[in-house]
Amino acid sequence: MPTASYFGRNAFAGFAKEDDAQPYGTANTSYTVRRPIISCSMLRQVEKVPRNNLMVAGVAGLRKGHYIASDRATGSIELEMTYDNCGYFIHEAMGASSSDTSPTPNVHTYTLADLPAVDADGNTAATTLGLQRGTGQVEVFEGVCFNTATFSCAAGEQMTLSMDMIAQTSQARTTAITYVEPTNENLVLHHHTPGSLSWNGQSFELIDFEYKIENGMAERMRLGSTLTKQPVISDFRSVTMTVTFETDDAEGYAKFLADTQSDAEVIFDNGGATGSTAEREIIFSLNACYIETYEDSVSESGLITASVTFRGEGDGTSGLPLGAMIRVKNVNATAIENG
Repeated sequence: MPTASYFGRNAFAGFAKEDDAQPYGTANTSYTVRRPIISCSMLRQVEKVPRNNLMVAGVAGLRKGHYIASDRATGSIELEMTYDNCGYFIHEAMGASSSDTSPTPNVHTYTLADLPAVDADGNTAATTLGLQRGTGQVEVFEGVCFNTATFSCAAGEQMTLSMDMIAQTSQARTTAITYVEPTNENLVLHHHTPGSLSWNGQSFELIDFEYKIENGMAERMRLGSTLTKQPVISDFRSVTMTVTFETDDAEGYAKFLADTQSDAEVIFDNGGATGSTAEREIIFSLNACYIETYEDSVSESGLITASVTFRGEGDGTSGLPLGAMIRVKNVNATAIENG
């Protein structure tokens, strides 16, 4: 069982859309997106259950057998958020995207739609994830669906993207794969302006920011297999935005009490010249959102801050009125390119 040592350095993940013409969970290892990882907990969890009868082995009292109840593959991954390389994940987490290549740079718009997201031919298909385990081997996960996506940024930090995933299964670990550097990356950083929240005519300078998509997907276990069928949305979806800011904001608290609703927007812009290929921008939007929680308790002598969660609602049939939208400016030709 002992093996050669290996290390987490140079760990990355490759992603590819599976072929909708093939059965769910048919791996596609022609990775179109490859990203370095901050962390990844994707693993197989094989549930092994002792047999139910009362027989034991002699005087030792140990049970005489077991069976496999389920073979699941779940976990999370955390990536650096960039302007150029994360469109694939936004598309897969939200369900739909479109691109406008007439301006410079190009504008890609991501909106909510059914999941798993459609491919270039308009058909639904899951994702193959190849996890290169640092200096060790690669583990290929088949039939991956993205259940949550959380975009987070705080003062002094870069934005990160964390995703919870459900897969059908994985293959035996095997020979390492190679990382391919993208043409562009461009980190989304905390000091990129304006970095503020606009809601109901007010503007809030933020200390931290979190935009979370929860898709309510669930496994589909059945007789005849220890693996899940393709996960589907089985609960209400949710998109929220949680922010922290310094405050003596009587108006915002009053709007919380009054249950006011309005569109919300947070913009990050790298400061590149407007209309040039250096310009990068990402806009996080919520439709008709209300303040779900407002916490600004006083507990010390320093600055008072408020932690506020906005929840989006759908009041239409397309675009932002479906409840949420993310818009990205970069030079990619499509919304799902690696950059």
